[in-house]
Amino acid sequence: MLTDIRAAFVSPGFKLPALILLLLCAISTPASAGTCTPGPTDPSVTVCTPTQNLIVPTPTHVQASTTDSKHTVTALQIYVDNALVQQVNASTIDTYINLAIGNHLVTVQAWDNSGATFKTNVNVSMSPPCKLSALNQSITICTPGSGAKMSSPVHLVAGTTDSSPVQTIQIFENGTSIYQTNSQTLDVYLTNLAAGTHALTITAQDQNGVSFSKPFSLRVVSTSGMTNLRHVIFYVQENRSFDHYFGMLGKYRVSKGLPNTVDGLPLGATLYNTQGKAVHPFHFQTVCHENLSPYWNESHRDWNGGKMDGFMKTSTSVASSIDPTGTRAMGYYDETDLPYYYELATQFATSDRFFSPVMTNTNGNRMYLFAGTSFGHIFPDPPPPGGWTQPTIFDKLDAAGVSWRYYYQDNGIYLPQWSTYQRDANKLAPISSWYTDLQNEATLPSVIFVERGGPSGLDEHPGENIQIGAANTKKIIDGLMNSPSWASSVFILSYDEGGGLYDHVVPASAIPPDNIPPMLKAGDQPGDFSHIGFRIPIIVVSPWVRPNFVSHTWRDLTSILRLIEVRFNVPALSARDAAADNMLEFFDFGTPRWLTPPPLPVQPTTGVCDFNKEKAPGF
Repeated sequence: MLTDIRAAFVSPGFKLPALILLLLCAISTPASAGTCTPGPTDPSVTVCTPTQNLIVPTPTHVQASTTDSKHTVTALQIYVDNALVQQVNASTIDTYINLAIGNHLVTVQAWDNSGATFKTNVNVSMSPPCKLSALNQSITICTPGSGAKMSSPVHLVAGTTDSSPVQTIQIFENGTSIYQTNSQTLDVYLTNLAAGTHALTITAQDQNGVSFSKPFSLRVVSTSGMTNLRHVIFYVQENRSFDHYFGMLGKYRVSKGLPNTVDGLPLGATLYNTQGKAVHPFHFQTVCHENLSPYWNESHRDWNGGKMDGFMKTSTSVASSIDPTGTRAMGYYDETDLPYYYELATQFATSDRFFSPVMTNTNGNRMYLFAGTSFGHIFPDPPPPGGWTQPTIFDKLDAAGVSWRYYYQDNGIYLPQWSTYQRDANKLAPISSWYTDLQNEATLPSVIFVERGGPSGLDEHPGENIQIGAANTKKIIDGLMNSPSWASSVFILSYDEGGGLYDHVVPASAIPPDNIPPMLKAGDQPGDFSHIGFRIPIIVVSPWVRPNFVSHTWRDLTSILRLIEVRFNVPALSARDAAADNMLEFFDFGTPRWLTPPPLPVQPTTGVCDFNKEKAPGF
């Protein structure tokens, strides 16, 4: 059975179908050989595919027809960004065009025998599902990583590179086709894979009949081991991208005798500022710097349809007399600045494919963190009196009888923006209680959220001293490691969004959480919720994690929700978290490797914090 998950998910209690789910959001697939029905406007050009604001592969399928009752249409032309790329002497067209990565204006223009012209414009973005191989007739598997350990369903995403349009992709196991799609890209949920190791092959065939394949393997495991995790704790800091914080993690791993399996910061990357001057990644000489804007419009310009080249064009949206051209967007930190985080990520587990849920600023992403959706909100809109009434993960835990607690560090508390707070204010506690509550594992709640300390300057937000924030995080984690609750807990540290700081990896496609579109205003960048945001750091800390592990499987913050939902048998909040990976890959429930935590360095707080040192060299 094939199901479009967007249509199938109509309530928070949605369960994945028993066979295969085909993700249809965000990807244009070649249309069938059927006709494109002309529209009623006379004269007019009807473009059946691609549709407006669609994210498309390349070659891109263009299918159009015309309506002209008074004259005969003699030619149709296709323009890309106002440049003619193809023409036919006919009143319909069904063809493919090549598009570079980025945003494009596709125009289909008709000529009739009176000399009149009329046209239709369609805005599209060419964004591959991930960075594809440049080799012609090749397949790139975006997720999961080779040899990944996952529970069912298995989310499989792949893209093809071929000068001729790919028409079909199949997945084979032991010579038998278990799935086929008429598309140039593959984005499926495989739910019929039994526990065990599977050797699979993806085979693509193009319109010339040429076939090419890519083998890979994965291991499907049961979620039963999750019962070892009696406490799931998550702590989400502010506004740091993966390249910016962990771009040098691979190099650090090598220094520890481990392989460099991290897709880190490309030091040779070049972006151009608004004056046309090249800016490259540079090591910050200050442990604090001024803010940047990660809002919807700036983030979508940063992304630029997958080019990832707009960061230096938007970094001036936050004015600075110190760094007027915004070069700080290209700054990064390393193990000399954040030795505790680098060692923690190396000894325990991390991922170089963990993203924020939506391409906008803090509020939208924290909505996803609590509710699995922002229900259309893309800006920090004020909640109604009494708070947002949409259910949160805490409401689901209440309904399931699962205990939870919310620790706060100061008066910067997000939960009062939700109606949940009106019912559960007694479940909030000051961070001082964290250290005492940990001493009784039997009464420690099953799910714990630790609020970041914004007003106290502990949240690592741009403008704050990152070393002070990291040292505070160490104190919180040390409290867990030195308590009786350590043996049965997992602590997840992450960040809400990238903060407008450079990252080179294209955000992945994703299932929209619901059928609510973004609340765009006039002049806003077009977009939808079928792509996630930029990469963010994550560290998974537990005696049960796979030591020194780096995951390459796509996830966003809603995977934390999914871990909680699967572990405690709680229904999903939206289609996004229902389809999210449950993070099982991070764990080995055979033997806990870190019942005695490894030695970890002190996090210094003596680094220079000086905005005057935030500019790139030469500026």
